[in-house]
Amino acid sequence: MKAVHFAFVGLGAIAKTHIVALKAMPVIMDLPYVPVLDTLVTRNPEAKRAQAEAMGFKRVTASLEETLQDGAIDVVDICTPNAMHYDDVLTAARAGKAVYCEKPVTESYSRSKQLAEAAGPALFNQVALVYRFHPGVMRIREALSQGVIGEVLQCQASYRRSGYLNAERPVSWRLRSDVSGGGGAITDLGVHVLDVLRHLLGEIEDVQGRVHTYVKRRPTDHTQTQWVDMQVDDHAVMDVKMASGVTGTAEVSRIAWGSEAFQINLFGTKGSITIDLEKEYVPNIKLLDGSSPATPKTASLSLVPDDKTTLGMAQDCHLGGLNHFLQRLTADGNERFPGLAPKIEDCLVAEYWVDQVLRANGKA
Repeated sequence: MKAVHFAFVGLGAIAKTHIVALKAMPVIMDLPYVPVLDTLVTRNPEAKRAQAEAMGFKRVTASLEETLQDGAIDVVDICTPNAMHYDDVLTAARAGKAVYCEKPVTESYSRSKQLAEAAGPALFNQVALVYRFHPGVMRIREALSQGVIGEVLQCQASYRRSGYLNAERPVSWRLRSDVSGGGGAITDLGVHVLDVLRHLLGEIEDVQGRVHTYVKRRPTDHTQTQWVDMQVDDHAVMDVKMASGVTGTAEVSRIAWGSEAFQINLFGTKGSITIDLEKEYVPNIKLLDGSSPATPKTASLSLVPDDKTTLGMAQDCHLGGLNHFLQRLTADGNERFPGLAPKIEDCLVAEYWVDQVLRANGKA
């Protein structure tokens, strides 16, 4: 069994999600590799040391450069705020390490494009656009490839969260345009939505949209003594046109209290496919003759936990993404599911269209 040694950069909530996925893999799956938590890189090594060691990390340090002098490291998993990705990815690339990076690639399309050029085509990478690994998305893609609903005519996608509706919630890095980027919901959630639509329906030809900031001011911390104006959006609506001629809408929100969902609706000449990715693992298919056929299965479902070992939707998607990344890394070029892995160039496509909407709204 091949050991794959990880250096993690950051230990926030998303890093812990990645760590849980990696530690669960050898428990619930029989795989030819085992992920090893080797080194944690954090700005506060002493404060994080006890927790990191309890997780299984061998070392805790503040320097990625020093970490990568160790030839044992195979992968750098980057879980830092968006604006920090550039330096971390480039450091890993120059050290010849594989990179698994949270989305978006950086805080802006222009910086992400510069990074892709600087890192070069030789960089082995994957971006955590993890809804490609949702069992429902995998099943929909297979159904579309089989023409189950005929030619797709229209699409609707709506990704709604609610955590930022509370105006008393203090500013975090996701609400700072200099760290997260010019967009809020459209950057945070929009890249997921646009990537899923592109993954299912092919290349995007055009996106036009509007962004809205409803919560205008927030406190800088929990004392609420100082308040600042918000620069990033809470909600965005996009009109999307695919190169195939399919048209539709894409909505993202971080203020949809009581209506949290990630709904995808596809309408074709023979019927429809609908799903809420937050609640359903199997899409609903309805055909013109009144039937509701079973959704075709696909071999890529082997990447995610089954019904008995599920860790929950979000965790399963991250596990699937990391599992596929490791399969690719250890396969010596023999990729089992070509076209499935979301790479930097795929995230760049989504970021480009987000950037176009932001520019049209005077936000970039």
